[in-house]
Amino acid sequence: MARLFQVGTSAELQEELFRRLRPSHLARITSRDEYDKWLTKVVELDCWENFSKNGLREDRCAYFAKLINIIIYEIVANRELFSEQDWKRLRPFLHIPVDWNVSYHLTQIDASFPAVVVLKGMSKDEYWRVQTAVRKLADEHGLPPIWFEAAWSA
Repeated sequence: MARLFQVGTSAELQEELFRRLRPSHLARITSRDEYDKWLTKVVELDCWENFSKNGLREDRCAYFAKLINIIIYEIVANRELFSEQDWKRLRPFLHIPVDWNVSYHLTQIDASFPAVVVLKGMSKDEYWRVQTAVRKLADEHGLPPIWFEAAWSA
């Protein structure tokens, strides 16, 4: 994903992500609403501007949301950082990292799924439309939404 961000900022971006995505904070989240509010706050931080290749407006709900969601999944799924009980509690809250591949996979499962053709420039409303559709589809199949990410990449 490094190609999606400002050239020469990889180390600083990693440091900023480590500063913002604290396992101890994630472990205290107890509801989907609480998680959504926390994630929205993190994605909407202005600190990401220095790392934006296309301007924060174009990249925020596209590339930064995707990167943050990938890292959060890795943090929460890591059994060295989280207990099995925390993992089971948090996994239904996790957002799917949106990209063309995931969108294509989900449109194969449900033709009414809102396809994402271009990620760059995704608006906050578009981001939430996709996440809501993923949650609906996951509920229909009795799965945590994040499992759709794992299923297509397996």
